[in-house]
Amino acid sequence: MKEVKHVKVYNDMTVDELIKEMREGAGFGARRLSEAVDIYEEMIKDEDATIFLTLAGALVPGGMKKVIIDFIENNYVDVLITTGAMLTHDLIEAFGFKHFHGRANMNDEELQIKGLNRIYNILLPNEAYIGLEKRLEEIFGTMDLKEMSTRAFFYELGKNLENKNSILRAAADNEVPIFCPGISDSVFGYHIWSYSQLHSIPINIFNEHKEIVDIAFESPKKGALICGGGVPKHFVALAMQVTGKGLDYAIQITMDRPEPGGVSGASLNEAVSWNKVDKNARKVDVICDITIALPIILASLLTRCKNHKRIKKKFEFYE
Repeated sequence: MKEVKHVKVYNDMTVDELIKEMREGAGFGARRLSEAVDIYEEMIKDEDATIFLTLAGALVPGGMKKVIIDFIENNYVDVLITTGAMLTHDLIEAFGFKHFHGRANMNDEELQIKGLNRIYNILLPNEAYIGLEKRLEEIFGTMDLKEMSTRAFFYELGKNLENKNSILRAAADNEVPIFCPGISDSVFGYHIWSYSQLHSIPINIFNEHKEIVDIAFESPKKGALICGGGVPKHFVALAMQVTGKGLDYAIQITMDRPEPGGVSGASLNEAVSWNKVDKNARKVDVICDITIALPIILASLLTRCKNHKRIKKKFEFYE
């Protein structure tokens, strides 16, 4: 047994120093957060590991856009799997619209009259959605749309965004594939469908299954940081199950509960029974708000890995 040494906080302490204090001095969620950083550092330094980052939840409205971009630009992620809503809000900001601070106890009837949409304590004006539709139609009209997977479509769209402060643009610039298997369940997906009523958008939504399964098959080792649950979590888990080899590294950040039996709250231990996570994997469940845990993990990794240049993974569809 190891003694609980108690966390020591001191002047000018770095985030990484605090995380290391939590490793030895804290229990409960703090120690799990510290373990998550240790596992992620090992993934980064394991040249055989392909790193998947899955994102669900209102993370762009919650202020996580630059954090996600930093994961991409620092080569801490090889494959991004996300929701249509995440891409919707990323595009809204890429086109110059903003999210604003509000309160959770605001009068929602008054907000509706004023044309403001509430995401817990964040507000988004209706004009952002109007601008999104207009700008997407303009960009779609300039793109060379041919038979392609949704992954390829997001890559082409990202290259056509002028604003570099965008997840889609950063992923395109760094050749990090974006998979969004639930694209139709979003405003972005609705606009793709709407445009397709008058123009040809020959997207094959099932091609991305082959692409992600190929990545999983060809990767000697695989790791994932799973932020939230839903379709993104299950999409990477299914790829592991299909290839017959579970994740070698797995970190899950969630606030969901396992008792209802849903995928979003299912523990990583449960995933072992499905062969989605390997029985010998390094894994940890972190029960925490993603907007708290994700920036802390990144800050700690930036310190630990500042002198480590990770070899970028190459995927044949970018050659």
